[in-house]
Amino acid sequence: MTGFRTFCHISEYGEAGYRHLHRMIASSSPLVLWAPSSALLSAPSCQVEPRQFVDLVRNGHVRVIAREEWLFSSAKRNDHPWEGAAWTPSVDDELMKFAEADRDREASERRVTVASPEPGMRWAKDHFEENGELVAKVTRVLKGRAPEKDIPIGVLETARRYENDPRKTVEHILRDVCNHGDAIALSGAEAPFFLSPRDSQFLRWIDSTTQAPSSAGRRQQHLDHAELAAQLLALLRTMEISGGATDLDRFMGSEGHEELTRWYASICRCVALERPKSLEGKVSRELNRALDGGRLHNTLRSWMSRKVEAPVFALGLATTIAGPFVDGPSMLSLAGVLLGAIPVGNGVLRRLGYVPAQYTGAQWPFLYSFGHEASAKRIRRLRRALDLAAEA
Repeated sequence: MTGFRTFCHISEYGEAGYRHLHRMIASSSPLVLWAPSSALLSAPSCQVEPRQFVDLVRNGHVRVIAREEWLFSSAKRNDHPWEGAAWTPSVDDELMKFAEADRDREASERRVTVASPEPGMRWAKDHFEENGELVAKVTRVLKGRAPEKDIPIGVLETARRYENDPRKTVEHILRDVCNHGDAIALSGAEAPFFLSPRDSQFLRWIDSTTQAPSSAGRRQQHLDHAELAAQLLALLRTMEISGGATDLDRFMGSEGHEELTRWYASICRCVALERPKSLEGKVSRELNRALDGGRLHNTLRSWMSRKVEAPVFALGLATTIAGPFVDGPSMLSLAGVLLGAIPVGNGVLRRLGYVPAQYTGAQWPFLYSFGHEASAKRIRRLRRALDLAAEA
C-alpha cells in the first residue's frame, strides 16, 4: 500500500478528537498519534473500541509516540491531574509491550515509539525572557473572549491550573507550543491533522520555535492542513450518514482504504505545491469531480434499452424463473438457460446480475459509505447526501 503518514496530537482536543478518530484512521496510512488516552477510547462519541484500537496498532494502521513515563508508568499516569491520563491495562499494557518489542526496529517501522525527554520547558523559560513579542501575543489570546478558538482545549486546561501565576500560565502554553512542534517532527508525518479552527494562533506559534527561513511557508502549510482536515472530516461524516456506520475493520487495508488515502494525499500535495488563495470547498469539489468522472456500465437498464437483446433476455429470464415452479429442473428451465446463453458474448450474464456492473470511477466513496461497490442506487444516495450537505 502507498504510504500517507499523518499525525494528530489527539488528546489535546478532548472527546472531540476521539469522535473523529475512526475518520482519521481511515484516511491515513498510517495515522501517528501522540500519547493517546486509553480512557477516552471508551467515551460514548468514540467509534473505535479499546480492543479494536490495540489491533489497529498491532497491524500498523495506527502508530503511537509518547514520552517514556506515559508508556511505562501506570502509577504516574493514574496520579496525573487530567482524568484522561488514567491507565487502562487492556490497552496500555499492550502498548508497553509493543514499545519494548520495537525498540530495535527502524524508526519508521515502530508501532510504538518512545520519545526523548521533552524540550519544551527549557525553551519556554528562555523565550519568556528573550521573546517579548511572542509572550505578548500569547497573553492577548489568553485574555480574549474565546481563547479556546486559538488554543487546543487540552493545552488551555493545563495552563489554567496556573491562572494565579500569569508567568507560569504563559510558560506552560509556550512549553506545549514547543512540544507540539517537536512531536510533529518526530512523527515524520506528511500531513498533520489539526482539529482547531483554521485561524488558530497556536499553529503560528508552533513555527515560532524555529528561525529557519522556511518557517513562514510551513506555517501556511499548517493552516492549510487544518482547513483540509476540517473539510475532510465533515465530508466523511456526511458519507457515514448516507450509508450508515462504517465498518473500520473491514475497510482498513482494503482497496478502498488505499484509494482514500491516495486521494487525500494528492489533495494535500497539490495544495502544498500550488498554494491556492482559497481552499473553500476544496475537498468536496475534488470528490464531486471524482464522482462526475465515474460511469456505471452494463446495468440492467442500459441493456434493456437495446432492442435486439432485450426480448431474448426477457424470455430467458422468465423461463428460467418459471421452470422450477413448474416441475423443477425441466425442459422449461433448460430453455431459459439456453435462451440466456445466446447473447452471452454481449454481457448478458453481467446484466442478469451474475457478474456485477462495472463502475469506471473511484470505489472508495461507496466502500467507505456503504461497505459495497458503486451501484445506481448507491450513487443516487451519496449524491443526494452531498447535495443536502452543500445546501446546509
